[in-house]
Amino acid sequence: MRQSITLTTPSVRGSLTKELLRIVHNVSSQKEVVPSTNQLIDFFNPEGRDARNRIWKTIKYLEEKNRIHIEHRGEEQYVYLTAEGRIKLNEDAIWDMVVHKPRAWDQKWRLVMFDLPADNDRHRHSFRVKLEDLGFRLYQRSVFIFPYECHDEIHAIAKWYGINEHIRYIVATEVHDTRHFAKLFDLL
Repeated sequence: MRQSITLTTPSVRGSLTKELLRIVHNVSSQKEVVPSTNQLIDFFNPEGRDARNRIWKTIKYLEEKNRIHIEHRGEEQYVYLTAEGRIKLNEDAIWDMVVHKPRAWDQKWRLVMFDLPADNDRHRHSFRVKLEDLGFRLYQRSVFIFPYECHDEIHAIAKWYGINEHIRYIVATEVHDTRHFAKLFDLL
């Protein structure tokens, strides 16, 4: 499955680095083969020399950041995902995660509560930001509310940050001030 992309803006580089990491991971894990740099470049079906050079520069950038390792074998260069590359790929997956809204609301509220030790300030902030990114609303301090099923997503995020033992996920049928939150989530 080939795709053609136009590489013009700096923001494309971020999506290109993500896509390159995904391709290296998918090819090496599914087929148990390692892609060459030429195969990676050809996958994107670049239009013109500039687009080809942009992809090559992104490959070199990923190598400099220790996200991939390029092994030289004869004339070919093969690309391997490093441990740091796997971590970055997983982190990107967490930030790309969304909760899909069902057609009809099941009339239940999801409450996510957390109480993290003081030495986890960075993880607390990142977890709160991701909850807000998913569409959660602050119910009260360290308690967020959401109307749709998201158990798996919440636990995947908590596990990623290593805070799953500090997270509580509650499904409730009654919540004080339900009408206010129903309006916030456009459920009325």
